[in-house]
Amino acid sequence: MSRNQLVQMIMKRHPELKAFSSRQLRIVKSALVEAASVSSREILSSQETDRVFRSVVRDSGKPSAALRAYRKRSEFTQKELSKKCGIPQPHISAMEAGGRAIGLNVAKKLALALGIDYRKLI
Repeated sequence: MSRNQLVQMIMKRHPELKAFSSRQLRIVKSALVEAASVSSREILSSQETDRVFRSVVRDSGKPSAALRAYRKRSEFTQKELSKKCGIPQPHISAMEAGGRAIGLNVAKKLALALGIDYRKLI
């Protein structure tokens, strides 16, 4: 897909952009073209993506990071998740911090509340 086709497609999907001034519209189009250009030349392999992710998220790949990520993705606070699954909030906090292990039964309760497979938390 060419850059112009991308801009046209986005303009069709977002008719509210027509309300922008011509200057604002030029800025939006320029940003879209730049984003398309960057994404087409900076795509990382899965190994590179994993390496970069692990350098940014120090505890990635650990159950504690998975719990935190799935909780945030579900837009729950620790207190809300606690009420939903019946696990005390301080325990959830300790599990996310890596100071408390996530056992099988607890993983199943958390997974049910988060709508995920429990094996992602152990």
